[in-house]
Amino acid sequence: MVYADDPAGEGRTEPIGPASILIAREDFWADTCRDTPQMQHPSHDVVELYRRYGCRFCTPGRQQIQYVLTALDSAVAGWEKQHPELFYQTLELNYPELVKRG
Repeated sequence: MVYADDPAGEGRTEPIGPASILIAREDFWADTCRDTPQMQHPSHDVVELYRRYGCRFCTPGRQQIQYVLTALDSAVAGWEKQHPELFYQTLELNYPELVKRG
């Protein structure tokens, strides 16, 4: 519900900057490694990536995710849309301890 004296009700919103885009991107990839009930922002894409790849992993931390994103962004343009499996391959190579055992 929006109240008349609520600043958001007047159309004012926080500007979306690079930091919030980065956090949203990290959250997206973290969610693809979370069990469905723990996902913070489930969507069709998140659930599909979890089902295909992410279910093999424990949820990585922000620094681990950022390391993988930085490495892939600098190596392969458009990897997120064309080859999302690279995220999980890179995650496994650099953080084998995140692979679920048994």
